[in-house]
Amino acid sequence: MALTTHHFNLDPKQVTIAALGLLDRQLTLGGIPARYSELKFRGGLGDVINVNRESRGIPVQAAGISEPIWNPVKGDKNKLAATSDRPLPTNDRLAPVGFINESRFPVQLTTLAQNATTLSMEQVAFDLRQFGTQVLTKLTRGFAEYFDDTTATFIKANITRSGLSAAQKKVIGGDVEVTIPTADGTGENMKARALGLRTALVDARMAMNVANVPASERYLIAGPEVEAILLKDPEFVAVDYSGDTNALRRAVVGRIYGFDIVIHNSFGLEMFLFHKSAMLLVSACPAIPMGAVNGSVQNIGGIATRMLVDYDYAKKADTIGLDTMYGLSTVKEDPDYSVRGVGIGESFVRGLKVSITEKAAGESSTRGSS
Repeated sequence: MALTTHHFNLDPKQVTIAALGLLDRQLTLGGIPARYSELKFRGGLGDVINVNRESRGIPVQAAGISEPIWNPVKGDKNKLAATSDRPLPTNDRLAPVGFINESRFPVQLTTLAQNATTLSMEQVAFDLRQFGTQVLTKLTRGFAEYFDDTTATFIKANITRSGLSAAQKKVIGGDVEVTIPTADGTGENMKARALGLRTALVDARMAMNVANVPASERYLIAGPEVEAILLKDPEFVAVDYSGDTNALRRAVVGRIYGFDIVIHNSFGLEMFLFHKSAMLLVSACPAIPMGAVNGSVQNIGGIATRMLVDYDYAKKADTIGLDTMYGLSTVKEDPDYSVRGVGIGESFVRGLKVSITEKAAGESSTRGSS
């Protein structure tokens, strides 16, 4: 007699791959950081993973022509290069030998993110018709919200140039401070508020350019209050991405001065500007436990995730869960990094914070770097 089984053909490997694909499309802030993952990590929560940091370009050394000589023809006063009379070069012309000096920095796995759902035998038999829609999207949605919230908290605490010395800030700039008038609803007031933000963004852009931060993949992260100020600016043109299924793309409301603007409710009257490489999300997951009924460990888009399927005999129910260990880190520069002759070293320069203060009419407005 054939065994009675559920009507879902669940291959753990395929389900995990599908889950990670869904997760990637649902991420907004969590989809911004660069990613690194390990599937065969042998450590545990609290351990660190060492990640390679790319070195800067190998410098070029120019070699000029050999010294021209006087033409031996009598009466000719010009310096000309005569092949037969040209002396051998006095200096070596070998190209400088550079070295790809990739340094390593540790990223700690600080968080075990996990969720699960229990499916009773009645649910499996009568209620569930589409596993992906009814179960998998709910699990991954919870993961996406958690990744986004923890990324927002990390951005607030770490995207800042406050760690630079006064000499370093003088060369590449620090965080930017701006004061704007309190809103009163008038057209001139809207223009003045937007002008303050746009001017601060120009200063921030200059600070990133001087520090040689790549011009592509730059982000401006802000809250709804900043979005409202920019949208009321006659000179700001929003970009509609609503037809895209990617959550990060849908969150981009426009582009200004080379920055994609991403709005998230975790932020207030403040702006954080950085390059995609400014942050790194490192993930790993432990091996499948011996007691699990089934499971799979997969890596899609740089996020390592484990799916486990177990059975609760007391409740006569299946349990399906996702988990991963991960940590976030800012990416600092190479120890030898310098700008305009000033050593920057292992400091964070790939992003900065713009602090915004409101003042009532009649009070002076200021702008500067901190």
